Formats: sequence, structure tokens, C-alpha cells
Amino acid sequence: MTRMDFARRLGIELFFVLCIGFVLGLFGPFGTYAMETPVRLAYWMVFGVIGYALFRPLIVMGEWASDALRVSRIIAVGFGMAVAAVPMALLVASLFNGFRWPSRLTSSGFGLLFFQVWLIGFLTYGLMILLFREAPAPATAPIVDRVTGLSEARPPPAPNFADRLPAGFGPILALQGEDHYVRVHGAGRSELILVRLRDAVVELGEAAGIQVHRSWWVAHDAIASAERDGRVATLVLTNGLRVPVSRENMPRIRDRL
Repeated sequence: MTRMDFARRLGIELFFVLCIGFVLGLFGPFGTYAMETPVRLAYWMVFGVIGYALFRPLIVMGEWASDALRVSRIIAVGFGMAVAAVPMALLVASLFNGFRWPSRLTSSGFGLLFFQVWLIGFLTYGLMILLFREAPAPATAPIVDRVTGLSEARPPPAPNFADRLPAGFGPILALQGEDHYVRVHGAGRSELILVRLRDAVVELGEAAGIQVHRSWWVAHDAIASAERDGRVATLVLTNGLRVPVSRENMPRIRDRL
């Protein structure tokens, strides 16, 4: 995914959040129906954007923690969203109480408000997953043998990672995982692609390079030198990029150290 595509997805997510805010504004849940309709719509749409700004970074951190710690994504993201729900709930409570924060902190209804804020964020996250999920691979047509009359499924063509990059990108030197994206490093440029690192590594194939870190893959031909300081190893690529090597992957590149 290019920077333009990334900005496009960000715009789609914000538009989606505004739509949810508009729908909530129409129904006026959690005691907001008493507001005048224009005020209620504005309230939910504005707080939807504020909530997106608070929740989105914690969702990314939760997904990262899920991959790093190998825990359930629902648990990791849910915990991150619980952290984000605290300032959001305080902000909502303050608005209803004339921005008198201390009284809201001791309010018996704050726990319920916190849960409602967290639930809205969690449901919105679930809807976004459905919105941006990748389409399933198309069904393959069977191959019919003209002699025997038997048929067998035609395997789908192997994806070519180079097709994801702009024309003229050049040799791929390294991949850097960033949440659901991969930053592809070339000789003099980089591009952000919407694909998980593990899927990109499969598309490139084992012969092209090696994964040296949870978030890094490097091409064999891109390694200019290797440095080691005690238990810390670093690869220096031909474009000057320095790539860390995790301890579990050090045996795989020991001959270069």
C-alpha cells in the first residue's frame, strides 16, 4: 500500500466513524435523546472522532502485543481499548457535569459509563474488521483430463509480491513489519503495503531472503556486513539501513557474524 492508499484507508475509517456517530445521534442512546437533534448529532459525531483518535493507537498496540506475546487478539485489543476508554469516559462525564472532574471520579455511575464507552469502541472495532477483511481466494475451476475424463482442482496461481509495488521500484532489500502493513525498503525508496509480514515472506519465498527478527526480513544479496556487540547483532544493508537480529534468529546467520 502506498502512502496515498494509507491516507485513503485513514479517510475511510474516519468516514465510517462519522457514520456510526450519525446513527447513534439519531437514536440518542445513554440518555442523550433529550438533547436537541442537531446538538445530539454533533455530539456523537465529534465524540466519535475523538474516540477514534484515542482508541486507534491503543488498538495498534494491542495487535502488536498479541503478535509479540502470542496471546489472544481479542484479549490484547480489548485490554488496550479499556485503557483508551478511561480518558474517553472522563471526557464524556465531564461534559455532562460542566467539566467538574473530581465529582465525576467519585460518581457511582462512572463504572457504567466506562463500560458503555468501551463497548461502543469494541463494537466499532469489530465492524471495521468486517469492513476491511480480505476477500477470500476465488474458487478454482477444475481441470478435466480429455483422456480419462477425470477432473482435478487447478491450484490458484502463487501471489507475486512484486506486483504489489509501484512500477520501477527496483530490487527489494528488506521488509519491515508495521502492524497490518509492511514497509518495503529498496535502494533509494520505500513503500507501505497492506499485507502482514508473514504473508509477504511466504510470497517472496525462502530463496530470496531470511527473516532475522519478528519485524524484519532481509534479502540475501542486500546484506553488506554484520556487526555483533555481545549478544546484540545488527545487519548493515547495502543502502545503509541497519536491521536488528533477534537472538532466536542468530544461529541462522551465524556464518555472517
